[in-house]
Amino acid sequence: MAKKNPKAPAHGRNVRRSARHRHCRYLIVCGGEVTEREYFQRIGQHGEVRFNVISKTLDPEGVAKHAAKLKQEDLRNAENGIDPYAGVWVVVDVDEYKNHAQAQRICRDNGMELIVSNPCFEVWLIDHVRACPDSYTQTSSVERYAADLGVTTGHRNKYVDFQKIDGRMAEAAVNAGRHNTDARAKGRRRLIPGQEQTYAPWTDMVLIEQLISRSS
Repeated sequence: MAKKNPKAPAHGRNVRRSARHRHCRYLIVCGGEVTEREYFQRIGQHGEVRFNVISKTLDPEGVAKHAAKLKQEDLRNAENGIDPYAGVWVVVDVDEYKNHAQAQRICRDNGMELIVSNPCFEVWLIDHVRACPDSYTQTSSVERYAADLGVTTGHRNKYVDFQKIDGRMAEAAVNAGRHNTDARAKGRRRLIPGQEQTYAPWTDMVLIEQLISRSS
């Protein structure tokens, strides 16, 4: 019988693995193909939070269902020793959709966070340079204003100009608070179809500033 090598590492279920630093991972499932993906990938390049960004061009309910499926797959992987996501965010716009309440129920049932921007994600980008004006409640006008301010650029103004917004997340959170009023918060909580105008402009993206601040 060959002798055991005393220098060989021990193996087995009861052996404590050497500790190593792990970044906090979040899964982001969004309805936008370009803008949201760019934004989350950028801010995930620095700090202690990492984002796995999945784009799915579905309505809010469809995006939430897809996110729930991915979360369940992640939990199964966790049973094999892979660290699970610290959280799952479902990032959607209001636009012309009417099924945000269904998306909210799916998120609650699956322990996920629904992140709504009304009328669109560009409200949050505008907030990086100034508070999105109360009069901007339609997607077309908000997207046009974001392009005029230079926070979006490129083909169809779907790309983020990070030179305009880098390092201004805390300022964006303050600006978002100016239009995320208590009165609009009631509409955001209710998510009644056909009453989307009661909480525009609005963005739940202020939560990203809180997340980054806690992790830094």
